[in-house]
Amino acid sequence: MKHPCTRLAASVLFSMAAVTNAMAVDGVETFTSGGSFFKRVVTNTNPQTTSTTTFQDLPSAGTTVFVPPQTTVLVSAAFNAEVRCNNTGNTAQDWCEAQILIGGVEGSPQASSNGPDTFALKSTNAGGETTASWAAHGMNRYRCIRNTSTAPMAVNVKVQWKVTNFAGATAVPDFWVDDSALSIDMSRDCTVTSPVGTAAFGAAAAKRTATDAQSTAK
Repeated sequence: MKHPCTRLAASVLFSMAAVTNAMAVDGVETFTSGGSFFKRVVTNTNPQTTSTTTFQDLPSAGTTVFVPPQTTVLVSAAFNAEVRCNNTGNTAQDWCEAQILIGGVEGSPQASSNGPDTFALKSTNAGGETTASWAAHGMNRYRCIRNTSTAPMAVNVKVQWKVTNFAGATAVPDFWVDDSALSIDMSRDCTVTSPVGTAAFGAAAAKRTATDAQSTAK
């Protein structure tokens, strides 16, 4: 007969494992493809700032690529830049957000589409960041695109940016982006899978697959 403490420890470990598994399954996608056959890089050395609280296109951080006919490809987009996110004196826990749209859909991981969290490229540090708080930051996003037509499919890839303003303050964060680079790769025979988990996630994945099959230029 096992000691009560042993049974309790086993129960706790089982509970922790169940919670960890549930957390791991939610939002997990695995992308697999063959070798890369295309690469494009868009760079910009001009500093830009915004205080918009709705997503807008980041100027000079986008391009259009073409998916070959009768092909499924993995579009990989990487963005990095020198950024700053400051709102000196405002102690609200705000941040500066970014997302990458691939064919009009946010690339995975879809932080902005599947809340409640969003992707903070840089935080205001509750007012602690200043106009001299520059730092290099980056992100990567992915999407499978299927072109079932007999002609090349135009797929727009672009970075969007915005700030948060949770306190509803008059002074909103200032988002600075400089010396940026958007790098895009395409590789053949893309597949995307998710662990067996919630039905909701499976439905979302199925819906995304159907959308990819009907993708048009955006």
